[in-house]
Amino acid sequence: MATFLNNDDAIWLKNVNADSNTIAMLHQIPGGTRLKLEVEGVKGDWQRMADGKDGRPTFGLKPIGKTLDFWKSLKPRRGEHLNFKIVDPVDSYLSDVQATLSEWHSEEDELAFNDL
Repeated sequence: MATFLNNDDAIWLKNVNADSNTIAMLHQIPGGTRLKLEVEGVKGDWQRMADGKDGRPTFGLKPIGKTLDFWKSLKPRRGEHLNFKIVDPVDSYLSDVQATLSEWHSEEDELAFNDL
């Protein structure tokens, strides 16, 4: 299992300790792509942070939907290394289609259809 340093409101890839394949995959995911992670035994939805306005990539993962509440509950554990694993690796086809169908990604859709 991989770990990361819990030190902010996001998981910064520079603070991830994992095998080289996992780290490479996390760096290659396009900004805005969603994936499922299991952090400390809790599965949740995460999103690769969007690139900056100047086009440089932002190498971080932010919690989305219901996962945000779980992430906030981990604030007292700042400074600790937490366990995580990728539950649902990103499918390249879905990554490509996801950008095309971005108008379907909203908090309302997430709440309504997340568990389907």
